[in-house]
Amino acid sequence: MNMKSLLVAGVAVASLIAGSAFADVYMKGEDVAKLIVGKTIEGQYLACGAGRNDFREYYDANGAIRGGERPCQQAGKWKHYTGKWDVKDGKFCVYLGSDRTSGCFDYQVDEKGTLRRFDAKGGDVNFKIFDGNPDHL
Repeated sequence: MNMKSLLVAGVAVASLIAGSAFADVYMKGEDVAKLIVGKTIEGQYLACGAGRNDFREYYDANGAIRGGERPCQQAGKWKHYTGKWDVKDGKFCVYLGSDRTSGCFDYQVDEKGTLRRFDAKGGDVNFKIFDGNPDHL
């Protein structure tokens, strides 16, 4: 093997190692459930846009979601809705009706306790987590 081949092989191996070192690590769906069931989350999209709402949702142990929403980053009354949650194929899934984002998502939590949901369509959301159901949803 000549020097050029060794250099190319070394760069390829380094790229593989670096790629796996920086890969996103997501929480298991069961761990997301342990973190938020019996609690309320409050979500804000990272960027407001048409049809995006701020929301808060209480996750009941029986699989029910009780939520409220209003236009993104605006004051006003909260419109109430319901949904369901479960864990499917290792992911935490939410089903909130036809006009709300539903499906199974990837999640991470940071050292400050902020939960982040990743959406393949670019609708990533940060959540604050509150004990219990302080908003009586």
